[in-house]
Amino acid sequence: MLRLLRSLQSDFYTMTAAWQVVYTEESSVAYLFSSAEINLSVMAAGDTIEIRSRKLLDPTDAWVMHEQAPAYVGAMPVNHPTVHIGPMNNVYGFEISMRQTAGVLRSIMCEFYDAKRLGLA
Repeated sequence: MLRLLRSLQSDFYTMTAAWQVVYTEESSVAYLFSSAEINLSVMAAGDTIEIRSRKLLDPTDAWVMHEQAPAYVGAMPVNHPTVHIGPMNNVYGFEISMRQTAGVLRSIMCEFYDAKRLGLA
């Protein structure tokens, strides 16, 4: 049985020019990363933010790229200011990292949800 929870890694993250890990989980047993909501509504003209996700396919392997979205540039549309990252299941590790390559460094709210077997931290 799985328990879906808001991750304790959900928080505001101040962007940097280097890749910054905003969510990471590694486990010796496969688990489910449920979703992420990254609020880019604070972006303005001249800002550029990049988001990527990586995964571990085996607990002894290195991180591999899962997806890197095209850069988010300028103010986000009022009716769609967030980025959604969907579920990733049956992996031994999952990581989301972000960086801001142009503009005033912003503080971005990131919400993460994951499901773990009952009894696991």
